[in-house]
Amino acid sequence: MLVIAVGAAVATPRARAQSAVPEDEAKAAFLYNFAKFVEWPDAAFAGSNAFVVGVVGDDAFAAVVERVLHGKVVRDRPLTVRRVTRAADLGGCHVLFIGDGRQLGDVLQALAARPILTVGAREEFAPQGGMIGFLVDNQRLRFEVNLDAAERANLRISSQLLKLATRVIRHEG
Repeated sequence: MLVIAVGAAVATPRARAQSAVPEDEAKAAFLYNFAKFVEWPDAAFAGSNAFVVGVVGDDAFAAVVERVLHGKVVRDRPLTVRRVTRAADLGGCHVLFIGDGRQLGDVLQALAARPILTVGAREEFAPQGGMIGFLVDNQRLRFEVNLDAAERANLRISSQLLKLATRVIRHEG
């Protein structure tokens, strides 16, 4: 059974500003749980002993992810966090959080069909081609999944995770 424990609920924009760290901690916990319920092709781990979570465009969030996920293990590999500043740094990432919407199109295009789970916090993230997008709905942190994008990257998202999504985007098949 999938249990994602998060205690970050945000009520208003003012409360959101005051609770940015708890919301970021909740997002970091989600990233960890997403990693446990997605299957990557074996080739995604070639030459790597670590499970790598990359963060683009949000150094403050990267610091929270490093702190919250310190010492965690995914698929029998130690989890490491990498701050990504250039497309060349994407290699070896298994999960990529895209925090800067200005770079969204460029990053998603650079990834093409590479087996990297893309996650973002912008409302339009999943509909624009990201795989998992965070939303705040009724004062709770939730997510939606673009299953088409995940399948193009040869990633399999567990049905348990899909059941928890507020929306699953599926146009193909």
